[in-house]
Amino acid sequence: MNRHAPDRYAASQAAAQVQSAYLDAIAALEVPKAMISAAEEHQKETMRQDLEDVCQRVVTEYEIEKDALFDGSTVSLKCYGSLRTGFATHSSDMDLVLTSPNSNPHLSSTESDIPRLLEKALLELGFGARLLTRTRMPLIKFCEKPAPELAARLQEERIKWENQKAVPSKELAKKTVDESRKGSNVPEPMDQEAMPIDRADTLKDDSPEGEVPLEDVADELKDIDETFSLQMLQLPERVNEPHSSQNPGFDTREVGNEALIDKGSSQPNDKTEKPGAAISAPGRPRPKKDSADVHKKKPVAPFVVKERREAVLSNDELVRLYKLAMKEGWFEPGERTTILAFCRAVEDGSPDDQVAERRAQLLSLPDVLNRYRPPPDHLLDYPKDGVGVQCDIIFSNPLAIHNSAMLRCYNLSDPRVKPMVLFVKAWAKRRKINSPYHGTLSSYGYVLMVLHYLINVAKPAICLNLQHIEMAMRDTSAENTQIIEGYNVRFWRDEAMIRQWAMQGHITPDRQSTVGSLLRGFFQYFAAPSGGFSWAMEVLSLRTPGGILTKQQKQWIAAKTEVLDPVKAGEKGQEVRQRYLFAIEDPFETNHNIARTVVHNGIVAIRDEFRRANRLIQQAANTYVTEDFFAEAAAKDDLNYRYFGPRPRPNVPKAPVQATKAA
Repeated sequence: MNRHAPDRYAASQAAAQVQSAYLDAIAALEVPKAMISAAEEHQKETMRQDLEDVCQRVVTEYEIEKDALFDGSTVSLKCYGSLRTGFATHSSDMDLVLTSPNSNPHLSSTESDIPRLLEKALLELGFGARLLTRTRMPLIKFCEKPAPELAARLQEERIKWENQKAVPSKELAKKTVDESRKGSNVPEPMDQEAMPIDRADTLKDDSPEGEVPLEDVADELKDIDETFSLQMLQLPERVNEPHSSQNPGFDTREVGNEALIDKGSSQPNDKTEKPGAAISAPGRPRPKKDSADVHKKKPVAPFVVKERREAVLSNDELVRLYKLAMKEGWFEPGERTTILAFCRAVEDGSPDDQVAERRAQLLSLPDVLNRYRPPPDHLLDYPKDGVGVQCDIIFSNPLAIHNSAMLRCYNLSDPRVKPMVLFVKAWAKRRKINSPYHGTLSSYGYVLMVLHYLINVAKPAICLNLQHIEMAMRDTSAENTQIIEGYNVRFWRDEAMIRQWAMQGHITPDRQSTVGSLLRGFFQYFAAPSGGFSWAMEVLSLRTPGGILTKQQKQWIAAKTEVLDPVKAGEKGQEVRQRYLFAIEDPFETNHNIARTVVHNGIVAIRDEFRRANRLIQQAANTYVTEDFFAEAAAKDDLNYRYFGPRPRPNVPKAPVQATKAA
């Protein structure tokens, strides 16, 4: 089923032509600036070849010690992502995947030494290299020309890892415990290294309907506002009421070992029960208990009270933290009055006895400050410019290679696809809604949004769906019949035939629509409050006829944490947070939401920018546009980082049930 842009934005033919011409003029200016140059592509390809030589040497030297017949020519470093698809913009990072099919253990295994050996070799050659191991697969952040200070810090990080590795695990654990006992009550910073790369998780939610597993109860406390955010997307106005730290059903205690005040909470009585699972989530049924468990005596934890920060921090630091907590939505109005009285006393230079009295009153408030986690430092991050070629090297991701091949075929299917994608990517970057690390959407997500419009919404369609069976069956090549990691990667991938069909007009009869007219429909479709894409209810699904599934169909209703299968027996599987505020199904890994990094503030920002863009397009018909379409937006805060963890659920009254009139 193909969709039309909503009738709400229907305009006269003359007005539509003016609006399209407005966008064509912007595209003529912005797309060439966004496009990667041939010289830059050549520079990056040369760097890829040099890195491939290093990878082949490192892997071969390591593997040949175990197998004298190891063939180093099987080791390759392939390009995937935007440079492979043809959608690369100026200064795009290069995405590389290292494959070695004959290596054992697998390169992505935690037992493989190759990622660390490669990191060491690159550092010794004077490059910048940092291995991230808490990502969903090992990942090396690489830069060609690190500044001396950055190179030194990267070397120090490597030496730190080597020293830790040299310490026996039991001794290291004892040392960590001893240091923690000596330390203060200030918690360690949250690790922001573990942001995901766009690759699917392979677990499904097999929970029986009507029962809430213990993991989900803990999830609700971890990200307590996300389920509610789905409802907020459908409200006529945003809810900006202060979140209550005393909300019914909300427990200000952290889950597990970070309880602020744990007065004898039950401890888990088997390995499958998570700490904190005994706390019931509001409005959700408790997990069913075996009748035999009712009579079991559970060990009771000792009474533990953490020292409050109000007792040790300076007045100025307390003012800063309390203001930050209120900004994140903590405390009720009455509690805020107490806090603001203290802040005014400090900032106005009131007498010491008055400040002390106001400070003492803070102890009657919920202990929110012990939730505080300072943001991570970024001393090991690479600057955007001045360090030469940058790239990410991952270890064996065949699905990414097939995915890039398919997007490349879409690029070849019509000459308007590439400029339209580059326009949207450049616009999203300029408007600061293109950062999955900070709670908005990746470039890959925007590419899928454009392709969805061109396949399923534009009339007539500009692109064919290459995954539809009648198209995929045209390609009988061996690589097109593979099942990779359980996923069907079949699509029509004959590039020569796709080019020929495009030239002969077999793919689309529409050769008149300009890039500007297609962009006009694209922004209208995603900006529409009704009749276009339903952000709250629908899932973009490129492989599905019509391009749309519902969140209910996918069971992508509430945020949840999934635990990946551990790579090595006895290890704990990695936890990955799944959000569904915005839902874009991966074309191959259909259980993976490409937009799972989008948090509530992120989706609000994205929708606001689509509405702004559409408003400017509508103004163009009146020959008076109030703003620059590509104006640089103000830098947004890290929408994904919360200094005090998940906010409590706000009290939102349910809409009254209206009686239906009898027919």
